[in-house]
Amino acid sequence: MSSGVDVEWKGTDMTFASPEDKFGIKLQSRPRRTLEQNYSMIAGSAYFVGGIIGFFVTGWSYPTEMIPSRALFGIFMLNPYHNIVHIAVGLLWFLGAFALTPAGNEGLNIAIGGVYLLATVIGFLGYLPLLAITPTDPDNYLHLVTALATLIFGSGLLSAMSGRRAATT
Repeated sequence: MSSGVDVEWKGTDMTFASPEDKFGIKLQSRPRRTLEQNYSMIAGSAYFVGGIIGFFVTGWSYPTEMIPSRALFGIFMLNPYHNIVHIAVGLLWFLGAFALTPAGNEGLNIAIGGVYLLATVIGFLGYLPLLAITPTDPDNYLHLVTALATLIFGSGLLSAMSGRRAATT
């Protein structure tokens, strides 16, 4: 039943073409994320989500009060102000992970690690009641672990020890 007429399909030659061939748009390859940027992304996610979950425990009332029934998992004392600080730190980590250069992200991680180390010392001394942190609060240990992990994973220390740092600079 062929009539012997060849059909020419117009426009089908671009079906499997790359965006550069179709539209003249040159795709740029994304630079690989560094270990420090990945750490910032993970830590930022944990602290941001922890701050949001904290509001389900504390609500918005009594922003700086220390109420024992408002403990996250029955362990960490919280108040709305504490939740806001965790959300802000999480957003800073996201900034480092997605918007800063690898060197800028490392600097931000060193700063955040230093602040958490200072918060640990001040918390153990009992000078953080504004954030519902007492000298015996387990939150002090969480801050210590966060500070050490941030200074180790986020500062480029592991990259320098593995030799990746020398190859990229």
